[in-house]
Amino acid sequence: MTSFPALINSYNDTRVAMGDDAWPAFHQLLARDKPRVIAVFTGKHSADLSGAWQELCSHCRNSRVQRFSAISPEPDLECVRNMQMFLQRQKPDWVIAIGGGSVMDAAKAAYLSYQTKQPPQMFFGTNRYSGVNAHTRLKTVLCFPTTAGTGSEVTPYSNIVDTGAGVKKLISDPIIIPEHAFCIPAYTKSAPQNVVLATGCDALAHLTEGFLNVGADNNDRHANRRALAGIKLIRDALPKALRRSGGHGKMVVAATLGGMVIRHKSTGLPHLCSFSWYGRIDHGLAAIMLLPHCWNYYLSNSAVAERTMLLRDIFPGDTPMEVISSFRDFLSACGVPKALRDIPGITPALLEQTARSAGENRMKLELAPRPVDPNKSYDVLMDILNRAY
Repeated sequence: MTSFPALINSYNDTRVAMGDDAWPAFHQLLARDKPRVIAVFTGKHSADLSGAWQELCSHCRNSRVQRFSAISPEPDLECVRNMQMFLQRQKPDWVIAIGGGSVMDAAKAAYLSYQTKQPPQMFFGTNRYSGVNAHTRLKTVLCFPTTAGTGSEVTPYSNIVDTGAGVKKLISDPIIIPEHAFCIPAYTKSAPQNVVLATGCDALAHLTEGFLNVGADNNDRHANRRALAGIKLIRDALPKALRRSGGHGKMVVAATLGGMVIRHKSTGLPHLCSFSWYGRIDHGLAAIMLLPHCWNYYLSNSAVAERTMLLRDIFPGDTPMEVISSFRDFLSACGVPKALRDIPGITPALLEQTARSAGENRMKLELAPRPVDPNKSYDVLMDILNRAY
């Protein structure tokens, strides 16, 4: 199998500096750009607990570093607007995000809004900026992830809550892919166990959903190798990370590989159905709990069944159903609840609402590994959701 550095370095959109290579690479960038003003977005506490904020300041003594830390775990449009106004006041040469996916996503949306002088909701959808500004380049956020989950440090995605609509909405545009990411495993060690589990599950969902997306195999020749490598890393490392007995370095690599996978091979029905559940269940848990049931639905596509058997050395089984069962057993061993009914706030009424709203996303339905007829989507999705419940 191709080595992890090769799988990471072959990604053309982001220059990723891992571990001991991170700060030397950052210093090279500092020497090149000589930023006078650096705006830094962080969560309320994670950047301090991890030591990342203090360490960044020690490396940026020749710059004026200004911090915005009022970012919630589920950033909404008002939060992004406040971040945009902060950027307008600071007029930074650089923008840095230190945090998990929420911080990085919000920073990407705010920086896009600041540079274009457009409200963030203008960019919900696919290629809303680059589609009409094909030859324009914008500056991008420099990312220091402090969780091993979303892979936002290498993706074109920004998930932001639209409070009025009651759902998360997605900005998907290559213009916001970070040009540089600095991944330091030590910064993930201070994350609470529930965060380690939820973010690890999010990374595993990205890797697995991308791997099963057989219809997008031609988008990137490295994606399936990245997915297989990342899935194996999480199988080996997540239990150790949960016990705080190691595994953090492997989880960081796996999460970044997951982001690279979904850059070219999008997620499927688990992510589609979980977007409206914010505030009720951690996103990573929601997606991973839905995944085995969506996977079972996909199996009538023979290409998915064949692809599933490529995971038999990671999740043992002699049939696709047995592989999925082993996958679910792994989740249970890590502490993932078995049924959605065990999650307060997930109700039959919410599932019905989810099936109706998710059924409006015609593109996502038709691009699923087993396509869903939009005219029959309610019944298909309700069956999957009820099985998960």
